Amino acid sequence: MSTPDKSNKQKRIEGDYHEPEYISIVVSDPTRVEEYITYKITTTTTFPEYKEREFSVRRRYKEFVNLRDHLKQKLAEKPKAIKFGELSPLPGNNLSSLFGQGRFEPEFIEERRKGLEQFLNSVANHNYFRFIPLLHKFLQDQSLTLL
Repeated sequence: MSTPDKSNKQKRIEGDYHEPEYISIVVSDPTRVEEYITYKITTTTTFPEYKEREFSVRRRYKEFVNLRDHLKQKLAEKPKAIKFGELSPLPGNNLSSLFGQGRFEPEFIEERRKGLEQFLNSVANHNYFRFIPLLHKFLQDQSLTLL
């Protein structure tokens, strides 16, 4: 008679290594498309909510705004979630950058890229926002558009 195999859970208890959960997001490669800039978002994660360990999508600033609006709405529906921390801001706009050629200046694009990266890492690592399905789609679904 053979002994039944131990489950993975039992093996972990006995000391086998278990990789910690993490998510890291890099916003890079700003590219001008007509009258706007898109950013490449590359995510590396072990969070079980995601289909793969590494994936990339391209998004424009307006989609970040719409994502943040959605997260803000979710927070309003569950105000007790604020105990996990506030919703991070997006990098700001100014009138010359919105309507003039300033939005295509390398310095402005780089500052925005850094702010977008900081925003995404903040919400993806947030104990409430990390479980919002739209965030998962935003980071991994190529066909999603939030315009």
